[in-house]
Amino acid sequence: MPLRIAFIGSGFAAMHIEALNQIDDAQVVAICCRNEVSAKKIITHQPITYYPIDDYHKMLRVEKLDAVYICLPPHLHGELEIACAEHVKGIFIEKPIALSMDLAYKLQDCFKKAESIVSVGYMNRYRANLINAREYFAANKPVLINAAWSDELPPPFWWRQREMSGGQLTEQCTHITDAIRYIAGEFEEVSAYSTSGFIDNVADFNVDDAMIMNFRLKSGAIGTIQTSCFTHDHGGGALGIYLDIGCREKTYRFSEHQMDLSIQGGNKQLATFESKEDALLIENKTFLTALKNQNSNGILSPYADAIESLKVSLAADISISEKRNVKISEL
Repeated sequence: MPLRIAFIGSGFAAMHIEALNQIDDAQVVAICCRNEVSAKKIITHQPITYYPIDDYHKMLRVEKLDAVYICLPPHLHGELEIACAEHVKGIFIEKPIALSMDLAYKLQDCFKKAESIVSVGYMNRYRANLINAREYFAANKPVLINAAWSDELPPPFWWRQREMSGGQLTEQCTHITDAIRYIAGEFEEVSAYSTSGFIDNVADFNVDDAMIMNFRLKSGAIGTIQTSCFTHDHGGGALGIYLDIGCREKTYRFSEHQMDLSIQGGNKQLATFESKEDALLIENKTFLTALKNQNSNGILSPYADAIESLKVSLAADISISEKRNVKISEL
């Protein structure tokens, strides 16, 4: 029998459902969210039952689910995960997993006690370009890393509220932070700065206009990540999405959301690799395989690992507020 799956929240849900529709063992049966109009657009002609967000307990009781996908803004994580762990075995959570370490640790304990199979939506870990880079830099230690996620302001209201999104490094640029961890190893220390006051035409905006985080990895490699959202539509400041990792022999240059790769040696471009695989489909297949096997070993971003990516952005926030270097071990 197919695995019965439901969604709580509509963020990125349509893309996950499209992927799940390509998997024979998957059957999406329900979606629970605040906006019925958004839900109906996602459901279209499919036999998926809609539940208002306040009825998520009812959905969990009635639908006899094998897995739940939580696709909510960061500030809504918490009680929903606890309820899901009581009713279903498999839980897929879109990043970021929380806005505080207290909540992240609380949910981790909950999942351990329930023996939940949990996957977090760091889909780039399933791209061949990152997997190949991870293998290369395991044998050739990186020295210097330069990365950015600098783009326009995303439209959702919650994104521009720090208490809802956690800011760009936590909510959006976390994909870059996680990619660095996956390829080059763990962060040891960060030092961050931010600026604001340039975005003066957006109501209820309190996240940073731009932010820069310098860091040192446990391996000794150093680097910097910059984030920003201050550009006007088609205006200046959209410096792009990229990740450059250099060692003594080669530099790996990743670009854009799909993480296309250019490998350089000296002044020569040695090879280019477009990211052609459907990373979201691979991520979903891996999660469902783990759920069927009752074993999390194949999941490349389990909950405990995602906690380590959260630590980096929260350490940067502490660095900004307290004007000091922050060791990841403090969290």
